[in-house]
Amino acid sequence: MTASCLQKSTLLFVAFAALVHGVFAQSKFELAIAQAGIDAGFDPVPVEIPNVPKTGPRPVISMDLLTLRDVHGIQISPDSKYVAFVLGQAVYDSNSYRTGLFAVGTAKGSRPVSLGSAGPPHWDDINQWVPEDPRWSPDDRYIYRTMKNAGSWQVWRWSREGGAPVQVTHAEHNVQSFFVSSDGAKLLMMVETPSPVDRKKLAEQGILYDGSFEATAQSIIDRIAGTPGGENQVWIQDLSNNSVHKATEAEVAAFTLYSDSERDPLGTIFRKTFTQKEIDELHISTLAISPDRKMVAYSRMVDNPSESEWTTFPLLLRPLDGGPPITLTAWSYYPGLFWWSPDSKEVYFTDDAEVDPNERRKTKLMAVSAKGGKPRLVFDSPSFSRSYSVDRSGHVAAIIRENNTTPGDVALADLSTGEMRTLVEVNPELQNLQIGPAQRIDVFDKRRERFWGHFVLPLGYEPGKRYPLIITTYVDYGGFLRGGVGDEYPMHVFTANGFVVLNFNALSRMRSPKPGDFDSTLLLWQAPMEAMEAMVAKLSEMGIVDKSRVGITGLSYGAVLVNYGISHTSLFRAAIDSGGGGSWDPILYYVADDAFRDSGIAHWQNLGLPDGDMLSRYKKLSVALNASSVQTPLLINAADAEYIRDMQRVTTLRTLKKPVEMFIYTDERHEKNQPRHRYAIYQRNVDWLNFWLRDNEDPNPAKAEQYKRWRELRKLRDSLRDEKK
Repeated sequence: MTASCLQKSTLLFVAFAALVHGVFAQSKFELAIAQAGIDAGFDPVPVEIPNVPKTGPRPVISMDLLTLRDVHGIQISPDSKYVAFVLGQAVYDSNSYRTGLFAVGTAKGSRPVSLGSAGPPHWDDINQWVPEDPRWSPDDRYIYRTMKNAGSWQVWRWSREGGAPVQVTHAEHNVQSFFVSSDGAKLLMMVETPSPVDRKKLAEQGILYDGSFEATAQSIIDRIAGTPGGENQVWIQDLSNNSVHKATEAEVAAFTLYSDSERDPLGTIFRKTFTQKEIDELHISTLAISPDRKMVAYSRMVDNPSESEWTTFPLLLRPLDGGPPITLTAWSYYPGLFWWSPDSKEVYFTDDAEVDPNERRKTKLMAVSAKGGKPRLVFDSPSFSRSYSVDRSGHVAAIIRENNTTPGDVALADLSTGEMRTLVEVNPELQNLQIGPAQRIDVFDKRRERFWGHFVLPLGYEPGKRYPLIITTYVDYGGFLRGGVGDEYPMHVFTANGFVVLNFNALSRMRSPKPGDFDSTLLLWQAPMEAMEAMVAKLSEMGIVDKSRVGITGLSYGAVLVNYGISHTSLFRAAIDSGGGGSWDPILYYVADDAFRDSGIAHWQNLGLPDGDMLSRYKKLSVALNASSVQTPLLINAADAEYIRDMQRVTTLRTLKKPVEMFIYTDERHEKNQPRHRYAIYQRNVDWLNFWLRDNEDPNPAKAEQYKRWRELRKLRDSLRDEKK
């Protein structure tokens, strides 16, 4: 039994945040990009966890952050004696990624055993690495997982003791998901239905534009041809003789007898538990059926102003045979994780609420009776936990946990006593790096809504000396401060270069959208900007930062704030935007798909066709329509899948002789994942902020042309200042 959530841009509930803030479009064709053959390369050499002797600490460099190992899946064995986990790591030289599958005993002193490569990563439609938990056989001897090895995605089996993996399934098409029966005798798998699209016909006869895909520089044919052909199929394989047959509805129901939200092939349990109308209108996202098959726990999103002024994520419970639901808890910022106790008497759930502003963000694990009532505290962790896997007894859990100075490690928790300990430190090199602790900061906007963040002082900080400030956005979740959302802003490299870094949480409580109420919509821009201004003022009053040297950075909703900040305030001396149409220029309406125009633009932003009175609304948001007031030097690192959205802004700024520079990265999506691109962006972002905020240039001769361009941009900036005088 495993409860997992997305990793940071993760964990960030990115799909929801992007929809709410209108940053990028989600269309039925976006999955096609992930299957179009443009993913980062794969290196079959397994990831290793080396023995690293402790030496004197040194400053962090970009390569340290690029090559961090990340945990991309975890599961404890049914008897709680072992934990299997998957690691991933970028390889700069080959512009690729390695993976590794490991098993470690839960007894103290156990060391992880490498079982070899776990195969290529799964990338989603915006370039996030999709974690896949390994699955133990009921007898604790084997580990199952999908892997692609010179063909399609199939289920493979590893022995806990080691040795070469064995391919279990040989389906005609990709296996999307699977699980093993409770007796270990059968395997149920969901097999992809291939696209029926005739690529040759499309190429020869043209593509009818029907509003279902957005304008992009990447291949439209690849998008359409890579789209699955319809409802996937469920098959059953007998593991004793490898016979395979298409599952009947009764067989699927039998397999999912103990199923939770992660073991729900084709949404079978969703369809049996809720009507499609309920799923759509209530925004039901995940569910878990109690082991005794009497109750269902489920989470939903409340964004209807008639129900609640604020968007919330309640966790509810109701009998499977009907009856009114009861609310167990409600999350204010992001939906949490939840699962049932084995005896069906309690529901466990995570609580990451911001309660004490003097404490760092941490995870509480709570449990509440299936009858409702006051939740009880299971344990209170000083770290942020982003995945739980619970053993058969329900008393021991394997956890991926991290904090502000340490990325995800593998930990073990006793849910009966609350005791927790580290099983595996997957990045032992960190002991030799200078990573400064983060300090919490809280402020309020003009409506007294609270915002928070964490700031890190520069290495060698001298009290009384004021330093330039870099703001990274847009989520501060208590995890490792690495590179902001999208991982493009190397925070600890910035501190090594003499900057204070503030990681700003822009997603405070969100108001439920009211049709036609554009004043409330504007608060998605205004409120966090007011909070950032308050944070800069507070850090200046503390004598830490020079408020005349502030830079802002961001991807997605963070890019929204970057562009709004440089066009509607004078707070920032330098800015970097990771692309994605964050400027909300009118062009976004024209290049989006119909689904995004209806939901992301009309519903959430109260915007429409940029004409007449509606154009005045865009004027309150857009950079292109306010370009004459922009003086802040702007660097844009855009993916080729999205840069068209930036063209109105870039062209207008360039025409008006504003200091702007844009780089376009090929074969990339909303987030850039190619290691060489990530490294180049790290380095260029450090150089850009050093140049504009510290007047420093890297003497490397290879960068001479870069600084020649930037000196010309500085002349443009200075001429703008002279004109303003």
